[in-house]
Amino acid sequence: MLNKLLKVFFSAVYSLFPVKKNRVVFSSYYGRGYSDSPKAIAEEMIKRGTDAELIWLCKNEREAATLPPEIKPCPHDSIKRIYALATARVWVDNSRKYERIRKKKSQKYLQCWHGFPLKRIEKDAVDKMAPDFEKGAIRDSKNIDLLLAYAEADHDILRRCYWYDGEIAIWGVPRNDVFITPNPGTAKKVKDAFGLPEDRRLLLYAPTFRADHSTDAYRIDAARIKAACEARFSGEWTVLVRLHPNVAKQSEGLFPYDGNGIVDATLYPDMQELLTTSDILITDYSSSMFDFGLSGRLCLRAAFDLEDYMADRNFYFDFEEIPFPAAYSNDDLVAVIEHFDAEKYEQARGEFYKKMAFASDGKAAARCADWIEEKLG
Repeated sequence: MLNKLLKVFFSAVYSLFPVKKNRVVFSSYYGRGYSDSPKAIAEEMIKRGTDAELIWLCKNEREAATLPPEIKPCPHDSIKRIYALATARVWVDNSRKYERIRKKKSQKYLQCWHGFPLKRIEKDAVDKMAPDFEKGAIRDSKNIDLLLAYAEADHDILRRCYWYDGEIAIWGVPRNDVFITPNPGTAKKVKDAFGLPEDRRLLLYAPTFRADHSTDAYRIDAARIKAACEARFSGEWTVLVRLHPNVAKQSEGLFPYDGNGIVDATLYPDMQELLTTSDILITDYSSSMFDFGLSGRLCLRAAFDLEDYMADRNFYFDFEEIPFPAAYSNDDLVAVIEHFDAEKYEQARGEFYKKMAFASDGKAAARCADWIEEKLG
């Protein structure tokens, strides 16, 4: 691990190096693999036959192995990363760059962010953050040239709480283009990865993390829920369990994984591929519900610890206003599945997305690629 003094030193040294006008550096969740909105933007550029040098920051070799041949991996916690950022024309990220990175006037920074906010974020939750969070966030925001918003609703939230007074584009979210224009090969790719037949139906359980990193709230009865889906919707089902990266190491042994009916999908690199392949999503307070809701498929909220979670962060929206059915116990989950009313669900979902004014026409990645190509000149 590079210490802070070395990072500051090399950042200062490399700031003297000239910018390579054709270099773009991508990062997703602090060095995770090929995923999220940066992936969607990179794929759009590759599809166009870009001649730009594309670099991806990766925290380990497993993450680097997820990259296509058109993208060069670069170790996230390394001097090479500092050099790559110091000499790139464009940075693309979905998370904060907290450390002191010297960005030149000729460099551009596209910040995709990573979710339509339910719980309070940034300035609105600064009392829940680490002591040095605010300074790092403010420093990062000063570097941003364009910040993406999902909708009119989160545009206003970001403007208020992101310590940022620059351009915010309501272009939609690149990672969500796949809900509008699905990739026909994704379902087979996902099911092959877990050794499942193509006709298997999938329920994805993807809760968010808790402040204390406890997994006590992840107590859905996966086998019972699976049986309820098979009884209500027919077919043979598999439950994919995907924990948040902050608690990923705790997934082992959390459920009775059997490789068929209940499968640990925590290390699968691309959450959007799991979402677009799944027939049902169960989450709790994760922004993945708003992504998945674009599909029109059934999303359920297992809010088994609602009061405790709200006491930690609280929400921007009335929990009952959100159109995805909430369950407060396993009995509730089973009952919602057994009595699911598709027409009522679709009406509530449509009204919510209209009210929030989501931008979702499947062209967000293209708009971002256009912006990058303009900056590359």
